[in-house]
Amino acid sequence: MSDIVKFTIEFESSESKFFRMYSGAFVRGFIYWVIRRMNRVFAEKLHSSKSISPFSVTPVMKVKESRPVDKLVEGEEYTFSITFFIPEIGEALKKYLTSIDKIYFAGGDNKLKRILVRYCDEKSLSDETFRKFRVNFISPCYFRLPSSSYRFIPLPLPELMFRSLARLYSAFIYEVGEEYREWLDSGGISVSGHNIKTEKVLLKRGMWSVGFVGSANFTLPDDTYDEEFAKLTSRLIKFGEYSNVGGGRTSGLGVIKTEEIKTEGVR
Repeated sequence: MSDIVKFTIEFESSESKFFRMYSGAFVRGFIYWVIRRMNRVFAEKLHSSKSISPFSVTPVMKVKESRPVDKLVEGEEYTFSITFFIPEIGEALKKYLTSIDKIYFAGGDNKLKRILVRYCDEKSLSDETFRKFRVNFISPCYFRLPSSSYRFIPLPLPELMFRSLARLYSAFIYEVGEEYREWLDSGGISVSGHNIKTEKVLLKRGMWSVGFVGSANFTLPDDTYDEEFAKLTSRLIKFGEYSNVGGGRTSGLGVIKTEEIKTEGVR
């Protein structure tokens, strides 16, 4: 059974309305509502778990667009994605979603247009080795700096970003050794350019989050290059397209898309 099950849900809005909070928070609420209806044992597992949450979501976007929206317009089509890292819950959700023709979301019944299901495991993650790549941050992303204050860092720092991905990968796919984290700290990945801005979003009443959106270019410099760590980095960044990266990923933050930058000779 695959480790990862990703659902992309497309629906037609039954009415026009503004989201009172960030739309990813509504997707998160939808998850808990559906799981509770499907299987109370699964619901308890999600609510009571003190470990890393076994799912991630995207915010709501218009179909064929990669930009979160803050409102729904009657008759227009929208999409969001849900990824589960517990295959049993993923299969149960698939059974539920394929049995309905309307989806209750954001306080109303909406016509369900299409459901896409994608499976992924470690073997199907990219084995390509990227020496230079661009990460597009679709929804606001931030990292936490481990300290007594757990300070938020809204910057694409490679040490924090790939430590975050390694932690998720270790939890759901395969253990990443401490040697990789030491390589990160030694400058194994560097930022070669970026075009970012910060955004503030409301995740629930009284709870705001600030993250960055835009793009950042990353390079694996020659002086710290390691072939195995380079391969692992490529797998982690592809995994991040399923898991999101950084904080708030279960509320649709940290959604990323990656592309290789092809150059002749990287220094």
